[in-house]
Amino acid sequence: MKRTIFSTIFEFTRRVTLSLALAVNASAFAQKHAAKDAEPQARITFAISEGGSGNLTATDLLFRYAEFNKIVEKALGAPVTLIALRDIKALRSSVATGAHALVMSRPADVLAEAEPAHALFIVKKDSPLKSIADIKGKSIVVPDRYAYMWRIANAMMRDNKISMANERVRSMNDQAAIGWSMESGFFDVGVVASFSPAGRTWEKNGGRVIARSPEVPNMPLIASPKVSAARVQKLRAVLVSLESTEGGAAVLKQIGVTGFREAPPQIFIDLTKWLGDLETSKVPG
Repeated sequence: MKRTIFSTIFEFTRRVTLSLALAVNASAFAQKHAAKDAEPQARITFAISEGGSGNLTATDLLFRYAEFNKIVEKALGAPVTLIALRDIKALRSSVATGAHALVMSRPADVLAEAEPAHALFIVKKDSPLKSIADIKGKSIVVPDRYAYMWRIANAMMRDNKISMANERVRSMNDQAAIGWSMESGFFDVGVVASFSPAGRTWEKNGGRVIARSPEVPNMPLIASPKVSAARVQKLRAVLVSLESTEGGAAVLKQIGVTGFREAPPQIFIDLTKWLGDLETSKVPG
């Protein structure tokens, strides 16, 4: 099945620098639906994900984003139904099939801030490991298989001629558990996000980081071709300006962000090219 622009851009992207990536197929789609743009639009579905390891239930997520959703509805001029997705496989499947017109995904249990986002390979202070090249043959604990940080770690290992599939790797859905397991000496190497509690405090508490990914985008809000180009532009303008108003800032605080900014599509295109097709990629012999 041919991937749409929507699924390709979303699949590996989230943005902690609060970017708003609203991608549309603005050529044939826009021309086809231009005449209908002023007409009432069928109900739009807006999928929200904060990761499968979060403590919030689906009901909690719907309440958290209720006021934000009202802003989205007003900008689009159409009713919007919130859908809470906590399972990463369900999220990826829904995006690949174009099930939802809007999707916003963020890391679990993280209040997004304007800080760099990296995947970190961490070891204990007394570990003999000095770089990512040294992890071959060691025990490694990583986030959930196919989660964002898992994919970045996989790409980093691939670039260093190490196949994750051939290593002793254990996955955990809670990065706090990864930090605790590393502190307790259960694994030689751990992978965490720089913006996670474990990532923020690891070096402060005496641990070492032996490899750090390039800065990566985190937390996009994207739109499928189901949303016209005109509505996308209006939504972008409204969300980018939210932080400048008292009411908008209050809504942003409720969902745990400080603001949105526009991100060029090329950022996401470059990221997907680097990550590659990780499910089938193999390290050259």
